[in-house]
Amino acid sequence: MSEQLPPSGPAPLPPDPPGSAAPPNPRDSQGSLLGGIGLAWAIMIGGSLIVGPINIAFWLAPPVAILIVAVLFLTNGRTRTGRGMLLGLASIVAVVLLLVAACFGLLMSGGGIGG
Repeated sequence: MSEQLPPSGPAPLPPDPPGSAAPPNPRDSQGSLLGGIGLAWAIMIGGSLIVGPINIAFWLAPPVAILIVAVLFLTNGRTRTGRGMLLGLASIVAVVLLLVAACFGLLMSGGGIGG
């Protein structure tokens, strides 16, 4: 007669009880960096389309709204989304500065008005 040897290796884990979920990843609850950048651009473009035709004095409303929403995200624990919104605002400022510089370059070179 042959003896049966116990199986080698670690014992299999018991199955999870129904209804139990894996513990949440803390990084998932902090939001998305790219989502924050996209949200900042969406607020800026949408706000400019809404506020632009009304009055030029309200053009600072979309950037202020971005700052307020970013602070709300940062204080509520969605830190990656809040940081993404601040990065989005910085990229908006950089694009505006580049466009203004290009316009001044055209005007100073004589290629802009009346040549």
